[in-house]
Amino acid sequence: MRIGVRWLLGDPDGLDGPGLVRLVRHGDPPAQVAAARRLGILAEREAADALVGALGHAVPGVRRTAAMALGRRGDPTDAAALRAALASERCTTPLIAMAAGWVRCGGDLTDAAEQVGLHGDAAQKTVGGWRSPSAAAGFGARTLQRELLQLLDPFAVGDEPPWAEVQVQPVDALVARLDALARRDPHGGHGRQALEYLAALEPPDLVPRLELVRRDAGRRTDNSALLALGRCGDPLAADLLLADLDRIDVDPGRGFAYRRLSAIGLGRLGLPHVAPRILRALEVEARDHEGRPGAGLGIQYPVRTNLIWALGEVQAARAAKVLVTYLGNMSGSALGGFYLPAMGALVKIGQAAVPALERATRRGSSDERAHAEAVLEAIRG
Repeated sequence: MRIGVRWLLGDPDGLDGPGLVRLVRHGDPPAQVAAARRLGILAEREAADALVGALGHAVPGVRRTAAMALGRRGDPTDAAALRAALASERCTTPLIAMAAGWVRCGGDLTDAAEQVGLHGDAAQKTVGGWRSPSAAAGFGARTLQRELLQLLDPFAVGDEPPWAEVQVQPVDALVARLDALARRDPHGGHGRQALEYLAALEPPDLVPRLELVRRDAGRRTDNSALLALGRCGDPLAADLLLADLDRIDVDPGRGFAYRRLSAIGLGRLGLPHVAPRILRALEVEARDHEGRPGAGLGIQYPVRTNLIWALGEVQAARAAKVLVTYLGNMSGSALGGFYLPAMGALVKIGQAAVPALERATRRGSSDERAHAEAVLEAIRG
């Protein structure tokens, strides 16, 4: 009998350590994520072994949460496994979690920051030269390194000291400080930022609180709460993000913000079961929103960039045949087309995207063929 995610999170004492280990190893992905979040606070070595095994899981959200949980434990015994996982990770959100987890288990922070930066700067061969898909989607090296710093010492963000001078802060102490700031002034600038940083540390039971914050939130607080839903790693956040993925009941500018932030959040959660909804949103965005009269923000910032990025972050194999159709899109957005985000997403999907890419090398336009061949080269290493 499968245990529902809502039941698990609603009753944290419902399973003991061995029960959580079994769920991590044999449950559905959302339940595996929920169980891994609980295992991070258990002392038993069997819990750590299950989390180490989950670093190689097929689902990005499971890998991300396993890395965060191991970092919370901070056992040097797990450092080698985290470093090995970091070296082979294709998806952005799990990679940052692995880098932070490795540092918390004794790894070298400067090395971790370098690996994160290399991921953000990684370039693909295109018909216009070498370009970075990650940077094109808004996740270049500097942005990703700041996210790593946010997981290790968010109070240093802004000053951004040299990596050798960063003092890694204990997770529990950070959670306590950020929680106090977020509660003191949830709608002020410092409180909103604290809420986002707090969520990234994956504290338990944050989703109901974020729902409450949004009920009387202004735009800025609402944006922060949406970002926090994506960063908190809780599978219960998926339904809330999906509800805002196709919002059209507000003014166009607000609607674009809802859809953009929800797309990013769903990508960060890393759960492939949301892929059909993202694909549908991709279609609707192209047809009904971007370029629509009176929807100027859609022309200035294409939400499809974030939707495509999200499909890569959840490693949605079923999306490959749609993504290859964007490989020849050289001028479909104000950012220069969608070919670069599509290339990045297909590289993340990896081997499952090969059949669609091989078809594109035979049947596509010259740009599509060139980009499909470049992605195949990247996948095959």
